[in-house]
Order: sequence, then structure tokens, then C-alpha cells
Amino acid sequence: MPLPMSVAAALAALVPHDALSNAFGGRGRNPGSLSWHHELIGEPEAATLLGAAVPTLSFLRTPELVERISVHRGLPTESMESQLAAGFLLLHLRVTYLPVEQTWEQALTWSVLRRGGSVLDMREQDPDPQRRRPWPQRVASSRDAGSGDYTVVTVEGVEVGVQVDTSGVVHLSWLISRGDRVLLVGLLTRRGPRAALELVADGGLLG
Repeated sequence: MPLPMSVAAALAALVPHDALSNAFGGRGRNPGSLSWHHELIGEPEAATLLGAAVPTLSFLRTPELVERISVHRGLPTESMESQLAAGFLLLHLRVTYLPVEQTWEQALTWSVLRRGGSVLDMREQDPDPQRRRPWPQRVASSRDAGSGDYTVVTVEGVEVGVQVDTSGVVHLSWLISRGDRVLLVGLLTRRGPRAALELVADGGLLG
């Protein structure tokens, strides 16, 4: 879909900073193992947990990238369904477009991104407004981010946070409703900011 001129201009004005590479890179505070506290599940099971179809980016399914869906399992001693029902656990789904040569159990977020993969993260928002995390949620803390590397644009009536990094990584974040849950969605990818935003818009993930 063609983006409004004002949105395209805002994206073109972004000045890449190294906030994302500082956060997720090898020297970062948390390079991020994709399998840490997450377990792989099938799409039907994920849709049952969500109560709706799982948002995915079919355009990213290629011979070089394998789609993997995982969920934060919570306490291993209790069933995930009981933890969700009791409110002890908020649903956290992740859809990883993993380079075929990488093993999901050993892959780090940064290595996946550097090899052309992408990570789509979906975290249920706390229903208690006093405990809800602020939005737009930034990957890096305010002390890490450059002054011009982040902006918020509105596309199809949805506010989308966009952050760019000197390494070429782009982070998008926005809110969606699925079933009776409100999810904070984040996409990490090495596509440019405009291409990444067009990807999620064309994929119907903004609504």
C-alpha cells in the first residue's frame, strides 16, 4: 500500500543510531536467546491460546527463512493454560522467521537479524491500567536512543513507533486487539523503515 506523503517524509528524516545494536548485539545487556523461556508450538495451538488467528507475515516465508511460532511457557511446573486463566501469566507469542541454517534452540535475536531473519513479538498488555507498560514501547532505554532515531507515525488510523539503527535493523511497535486481548506487537527486521511499515500494512497486521 502507498504510504501517505507525511509518513514517508517522517521515515526518511530518521537518523540511525546504535541504540538497537547496543541493546541486542554481542556486547549488549541482553542479546536475547529466542528459546529462553519459550517453547515451539503449532499455529492451531497458538490460535487457541490467543482466541483468534495468529498474526503472521506470510510475505517473509521463503526457501531461506522458516517460520517458527513460540510461546512463553511461564512456570514449567504448572500448565500454561491455568497460569493464563488465573492471571499469573500474560500471553507472549513470538513468530520468528529463522534462517534455515540456524537452530532455533541456539539462535540469538541479533544473529537472526544479522543473517536476514525477522522477529515478530506479541505481548499481551496488562488489563490493569496502573500496571500497564507505557506505549510506544522502546527497545532501548531513553539514555541509549539517539534524538532522531525514533518517531511515531499514523497509518490506517494506527500509531506505529519506528526506530532505526546504524546496523540496518528497524524496530516497529504498535497495538492490536485479538480476541479479548490487547497486544503490543513489535517487529525487528533489517528491511528499511518504509519497507518494514509497508510489509505490516500489506499483511493486515495493523488492524
